[in-house]
Amino acid sequence: MKSSKKMLLASQNMNYGASRSAWRSNPYHYMNSDSLVNAAKWSEKGKFQFVFIADHPAVREDLTFHAPSATIDPIVITSQIIRETEKIGVVLTQSTTFNHPYNVARQLKALDVLSKGRIGWNAVTTNDPRIAANYGEEIADRKNRYEQANEFIQIVQALWGSWGESALKLDTEKGIFADGSQVKPINLQGKYVSSRGPLPIPPSRQGQPIIFQAGGGQEGLELAGMYASGVYSVASDIETGREHRTNLDRITQAVGRKADEVKMFMGLFVTVGNSYEDALNRRKEMLSSMADELPDKVYHLSSIVGVPITFSNLHQSLPEEIQSRLVPNPYQLHSKRAVELLKKGLTVYDVLAHGVTDFHHTVLGSPEQIADEMQEIFEAGACDGFGIVVDRTHDGLPAFVQKVIPILQKRGLFHEDYEGSTLRDHLGVPYQYGRINL
Repeated sequence: MKSSKKMLLASQNMNYGASRSAWRSNPYHYMNSDSLVNAAKWSEKGKFQFVFIADHPAVREDLTFHAPSATIDPIVITSQIIRETEKIGVVLTQSTTFNHPYNVARQLKALDVLSKGRIGWNAVTTNDPRIAANYGEEIADRKNRYEQANEFIQIVQALWGSWGESALKLDTEKGIFADGSQVKPINLQGKYVSSRGPLPIPPSRQGQPIIFQAGGGQEGLELAGMYASGVYSVASDIETGREHRTNLDRITQAVGRKADEVKMFMGLFVTVGNSYEDALNRRKEMLSSMADELPDKVYHLSSIVGVPITFSNLHQSLPEEIQSRLVPNPYQLHSKRAVELLKKGLTVYDVLAHGVTDFHHTVLGSPEQIADEMQEIFEAGACDGFGIVVDRTHDGLPAFVQKVIPILQKRGLFHEDYEGSTLRDHLGVPYQYGRINL
């Protein structure tokens, strides 16, 4: 029986992949525009609604052994992608903490016009002191960061709407480029940010870029409820996904918007194999290239299951006596899954290969098994779709597109083709131009 509701998919594959060792199999991907564009083209071939580009403008890892965890620059990469693709959207991250509203509004609206309405903005507050240091500043407290984010987003939206929707004339006979009376300054002054405006950019096919939000906590929910059409959730299972969805619906409706105006995405790390054993071996092979990180991963595993696990246990199953004392940590991601896998008798190494110490939920197995798990999460109401991060972009993304997407389509869970040309069309969210009137 085919599903009536279709899931939405984002492709978060503008770097090497979810595995920290993935760079070793395609080392030039990070700095090769052809390779980056190729990943976007594979995503478009798979009919993903959009490419998602995270951003961390700081060195966060030891570059002796690890590649940077973010793209070179989201704006630059997006400008490459939109020239080489036709339908797929691009959602890129820009901070509300270390930017000026005018710069963000101008760059994103320009990309939106040039892409014919395919751009989204993942608006984030920044709390990493390494990023702050790059801008010669310090991290403000959470309350101030989110107050600034509210002002920042309002000003950006106002700037996007500062060029009247019908102002562009292009009347060559009369020599009238635009109706200047419809292009007006916004003159907004806040506690943290301000701008005069206007922007010299007309509307795109979708009006203006779509706003996404990826922060957690009450402040993040409130920001999403007020402004966002998409949310990148930190939920990692059905229970946490449903809870996030319920809280998001409540806040969205409280400010006068419809709950289905905001689409929620759950991040998934994906490894596609011919079978479960094949996929697990692929992950174990990649894990073997990260020997320097294994002690920390074992320590992390201990913290989420409530018993001490030593490095000497790495290639052993835990004794039954220790298994009986395993307790999932309610404040740690993947703790329930880690306990479940250890109680099945898997070795500590095999449990680590399942990604229980990673940020997002890891799905591995045959194409059918991956589709089964995605279907279960989706139909349980834990999300509207997924942000897919394959283990290695260069071969994992084609495998997902060629092997998993057709199964989802056959089951009626995912669309066969793009229904429109803009990102708003792809997501099914309302048209907007300028600030939301709440």
